[in-house]
Amino acid sequence: MTKTFAHQAAPIALAALLTTAMLLATNALASHQYRVAAVSQASSTQVAAMDVQHVTVVGHRAHA
Repeated sequence: MTKTFAHQAAPIALAALLTTAMLLATNALASHQYRVAAVSQASSTQVAAMDVQHVTVVGHRAHA
């Protein structure tokens, strides 16, 4: 065992840090795009009521 715990833990910590940074950056970009789209849609349409879609799912169990 020539590797110490610090040498083994450093890549794992860096990978976790990079993964977290990528998730936060993706979330920031997506939320910005969502805000832009919501403002654009709200300013272009002056709708008082919206269509509502109802979905009913019925499952049947097959008896073998």
